[in-house]
Amino acid sequence: MATAPDPQQPSPRIARLARGLKLGANSLLVTLFGDVVAPRPQAVWLGSLIRLAAPFGINDRLVRTATFRLTADDWLAATRIGRRSYYGLSEAGLQRVVHAGKRIYAGEAQEWDGRWTLVMVRGDVRATVRQKLKRELLWEGFGAIAPGVMAHPSADLGSLREIIQSARAQDYVAVMEASSLAAFSIRPLQALMHQTFKLGDVAHAWQALLRRFSPLAEEAADLPPVDAFFVRTLLVHEYRRVLLRDPNLPEALLPQDWPGRTARGMCSGMYGALLEASEEYLHGVVEVAEGGLADASNELRKRFKHA
Repeated sequence: MATAPDPQQPSPRIARLARGLKLGANSLLVTLFGDVVAPRPQAVWLGSLIRLAAPFGINDRLVRTATFRLTADDWLAATRIGRRSYYGLSEAGLQRVVHAGKRIYAGEAQEWDGRWTLVMVRGDVRATVRQKLKRELLWEGFGAIAPGVMAHPSADLGSLREIIQSARAQDYVAVMEASSLAAFSIRPLQALMHQTFKLGDVAHAWQALLRRFSPLAEEAADLPPVDAFFVRTLLVHEYRRVLLRDPNLPEALLPQDWPGRTARGMCSGMYGALLEASEEYLHGVVEVAEGGLADASNELRKRFKHA
């Protein structure tokens, strides 16, 4: 007699999608909190997190260790109700995923006006402040063009201000605007961006993502709930991993055959196709501190500009 498929585990064919990937507990939980929890700020039971991580080969011990570390690093806030532990995003963690979400779920870069935002850090800033500032700015898409100097062609000034304030670096950072001059060739700037942002490596990462997920694009809307959740989470996880290395440069600074354009389009279409079934799975599996898992369909469909 054939064994009935486990409704909590993806089908073997879909599970093979993760083959060859190194899925760390910390990074996977950040993906889950950013994609699932952030649009409905609720605290999720630890047991539900363990259940959500299991299909990706991450056991309960690794989830417990990861939640402890992420809480210590001010990503998560823990709540105890009876004998159960619940985890939600901390204020700093929510700020981080909101900043990242603006890039992850956004569309193509807007038309560029040739202006740059430069962030220059004083040399006498404490090492801990410098490291935190650099880490947050890299996540925001800035590139280090020289020691103590970072640049972005289309920076979100509100997010930049929050990053500087969060690092308590207001007295150590100068923010300036620069413009490309039409009288000079753009080629050296293109070469500088290629080196600064390691665009060759980013292009290879986009191509690998396309090879992995594009064969499922046509059937994404027809997958059963557990498979849809698995593909959605893995898609966002890998897309986020590549995108946070990609500065989303203006068209004028990119190669003509840039694979990021195709990858963005594929991920946009697949995410929308996977939403309904994956949300059905989440509502059946996730337990929160109060009530049921909130309906975030309207908010989720705004991602990637889905109507």
